[in-house]
Amino acid sequence: MKIKILVYLFFFLCIVYSCSEATSNEAKQESNKNELDSLANNLTKDSLTIELSNCKSDSLDELAFLISGKDYQNSKILSSYFKNNSFKIHEKIFQTKWDSFQKNRITKLISFQQKELNNEVGKTETLFYPFSGPDILHAQLFFPDAKQYVLMGLEPVGSLPVFEHPEDKPDSMSIYYNKINKSLHAILNYSFFRTISMSNDLKNQDVDGTLHLLLLFLNRQNNSICSVKPFVLDSSGNLNYQKDFLQLKKINSMEKGIEIKFTTSGGEQKLLHYFSVDLSNGAYSKNKSVINYLNKLNPTTTYLKGASYLMHNPNFSLIREYILNTVKNVVQDDSGISFRYFEQSGKWNYSFYGEYVKPIKLFATRYQKDLDSMYKKQGSKPLGFGLGYNFQDKNSNLMIAKKK
Repeated sequence: MKIKILVYLFFFLCIVYSCSEATSNEAKQESNKNELDSLANNLTKDSLTIELSNCKSDSLDELAFLISGKDYQNSKILSSYFKNNSFKIHEKIFQTKWDSFQKNRITKLISFQQKELNNEVGKTETLFYPFSGPDILHAQLFFPDAKQYVLMGLEPVGSLPVFEHPEDKPDSMSIYYNKINKSLHAILNYSFFRTISMSNDLKNQDVDGTLHLLLLFLNRQNNSICSVKPFVLDSSGNLNYQKDFLQLKKINSMEKGIEIKFTTSGGEQKLLHYFSVDLSNGAYSKNKSVINYLNKLNPTTTYLKGASYLMHNPNFSLIREYILNTVKNVVQDDSGISFRYFEQSGKWNYSFYGEYVKPIKLFATRYQKDLDSMYKKQGSKPLGFGLGYNFQDKNSNLMIAKKK
């Protein structure tokens, strides 16, 4: 499937549309062409260059609906895609998966947020979620009051997905939808993205990065997309917006990212930054742009889930110390920061949920005797849902650490 810049797609559609009209109706033909040209121009402006007064881009919203398998009523821009049989199949298959996910997990996550996180953590202005991949889903479910979400992972940013006209190559859309579904398997079934799988699922011609799944999750949580902007950081940690995603791909930089502005169903405007960045000491210590960005960020809370126990290692001590020294709250499963580092500082109070059991075989050496003892000494509340690598409910754990 050949992916193109969005504006080229609509230029192509303009030509196809105008040529299909009867030659005797030239006035109507020109009017329709001008209308589609206007949509193409607005699409480019909406997504890359201007701030919309009502913070909504019809073109990006329709695209998010298409990716997430939700029909967009009265579509003006991508109507032929929503009518295509491949979308109807995608809509049916993914809606079944999402309904099950909503019933078995989302309702429980929301209940936990309202009963526990809301009381224990309080208001979160800025959420920092390293090692997240494209998981804006759990970030927004657990911290719905945050005004800014900052996600970081090794997965590439990606680009706006655009396809050849479905009526020309109807099977091409099926390939894309299948790859979207494949990349979501782990997060919907186990609550976390598998790093190795993500390295394959988000590095192909069709689904080429996190942007696809970020738009999907935002749409599935009833957000409206305002703008999508690729950027690189300058040496001071400031965002340097790029003309388009092709320009971003040409830049050899360790500081690539994407900014998504969106509006919730309640009308709140929010900001999402995703960075494709290596947070190991060797890369992080040399990345002054990211360091300066984070030093100006002042996040309220850090969330860690499925973090591969990386910050248990000396090689990730810099990002670990940044979190411990900066935020007021850390919400994590046992794969985040090793419990001993919280205890060494003596600055934290804890609330425990679920059961702490030995890590899965892959991470068997990451068993924490001190965390096990604290669970038994202080006790814990039921969690009520699976989370992290031990994704079965009775095996899952969650800790809230609050700075004294």
